[in-house]
Amino acid sequence: MLAKNRIEAFSDGVIAIIITIMVFDLKIQDIPEPFAATALRDIALSLLPKLLSYTLSFLVIAIMWLNHHALFDKIPHTDSALIWYNMALLFTMSLIPLPTAFMAQHPTMYPAVMFYGIVMFLNALVFLLLRRYVEIHAKLLPYSPHIHRTNALASLFYFLSIPLAYISVFLSFVIFAFIPIWYFMPDRRKKRSG
Repeated sequence: MLAKNRIEAFSDGVIAIIITIMVFDLKIQDIPEPFAATALRDIALSLLPKLLSYTLSFLVIAIMWLNHHALFDKIPHTDSALIWYNMALLFTMSLIPLPTAFMAQHPTMYPAVMFYGIVMFLNALVFLLLRRYVEIHAKLLPYSPHIHRTNALASLFYFLSIPLAYISVFLSFVIFAFIPIWYFMPDRRKKRSG
């Protein structure tokens, strides 16, 4: 049995590396001398898809890290199955830089957007399975139907983004932007009960 703090420390390290890898993809091309303001503008515009893709993925990773931290902070202990669920989550998270870079280079190509949707769906699904294991199978925490519903809907939306990319990449981008915004919205149930 691995100590809970070792799992958290390892997970934090992997997540930090994932973000670092994504940052390395944000490169500004060389500007030949002498350069004009239009050249700077063109380079800034060419960097915009990379910045947007990075920001989107960074927000998703931040939300997953916060939820991971909140989950592991409350569980009393770990078991071997939980360790492997966590490893599966870290594996799917480690894939995020690849579709992020692909989508940044080809934001209007549906295969790039579909690939991003597939990886995000896998991340949402594995996190849902991790949470289900903790609450339902291992009974390490009380079952939270609201959190499960939220995680299941995020998984469903990411799944829908995959075929929608073939119809319109814009529809997939709406889903990609909506999910992080949705997680940042205040929980109205707490306000009503408070």
